[in-house]
Amino acid sequence: MPTLWMLEDLEPFPDEPVVGAVCTPTTYWASPDAMDLPAEVCTEVQARVEAVTTNGRTERVAHLGNGFTTMMGDGNLVGDVMLHGCLVWDRYLWIDFWARPRGSVRVLDRPGFLARHEEHTPTPHPGMFAVTPYGRMEYREHGSLPMSFGVQWNVLLVETVASNG
Repeated sequence: MPTLWMLEDLEPFPDEPVVGAVCTPTTYWASPDAMDLPAEVCTEVQARVEAVTTNGRTERVAHLGNGFTTMMGDGNLVGDVMLHGCLVWDRYLWIDFWARPRGSVRVLDRPGFLARHEEHTPTPHPGMFAVTPYGRMEYREHGSLPMSFGVQWNVLLVETVASNG
């Protein structure tokens, strides 16, 4: 199984996995077209995509190996396919999808983040400002964030872990 990129939102959850940790994230697959992803966080992976109907609603689930599945947020792919993009860990995935992804990943590295330029506009309140991100997201390694950028996503490198059951 190849190394996969996974984006993690900036919510202050207590379950931020450290390097070496095994976790069971609820994920969807994001293509560069759907999320305007930079090439550095995209990979290609063989997958088997199936249509799953839950309570009358059909969704697509991608099987990536070792019992790990992820939801397909865009497209109507079904069958054996080559996916291009990355995983997105969405702790609120149940709001958008009824099917439940399964499986675990091991965190291999937390090398950086996706960031965008930010414009800071003063507000009527002294010392306060509104932040407006603009431009394309860029991959940045830790320690390489210019002052005019703000972090949009944490970036993790992961591998699927064989399920025990």
